[in-house]
Amino acid sequence: MTTIISPLATPYQFEEFVNDGEERWNSRNGTEITTVVIHHMAMTNYDGVPEVWREREASAHYGIGPDGEIRAYVGEEKRAWHAGKANSYSIGIENCNTSTAPDWKVSDKTVDSLVKLIKDINKRYGRKMRIVGHQCAEGNSPSSTECPGPSLIPRLSEIIKRVNGE
Repeated sequence: MTTIISPLATPYQFEEFVNDGEERWNSRNGTEITTVVIHHMAMTNYDGVPEVWREREASAHYGIGPDGEIRAYVGEEKRAWHAGKANSYSIGIENCNTSTAPDWKVSDKTVDSLVKLIKDINKRYGRKMRIVGHQCAEGNSPSSTECPGPSLIPRLSEIIKRVNGE
């Protein structure tokens, strides 16, 4: 199977993840991708994300750093473990924070790259993806997680408008 990543992204420890096993991603079994799920990393160490996933059964397709750098962690053809029931039909994008709790701020450069990445995903798949915050992904509720955090939640409508050219 061909590995699919955005041309905007740099593979980051990609081969390690590809060879690491099924506990952090597996086959979509042909399920169509219809949704992008936005997350915040809940950390300010952009380079530390892969280490967290080595300790937990979790992963995401992409991560965006505070300077706007986009990294690919798991190919889009795989089901990453980032949003419960939505995993099979979604692409997960983690956004690095520039501050810790309680604000969990995300830089404007990160948001700009997030918009560019989702536009690229839409273009490559030939349709507008549904864009949701983690807490609104299927099987989750605002009371089950605060992700994508207090910095990104109020910006979701702005992000959607920018992606859709409104």
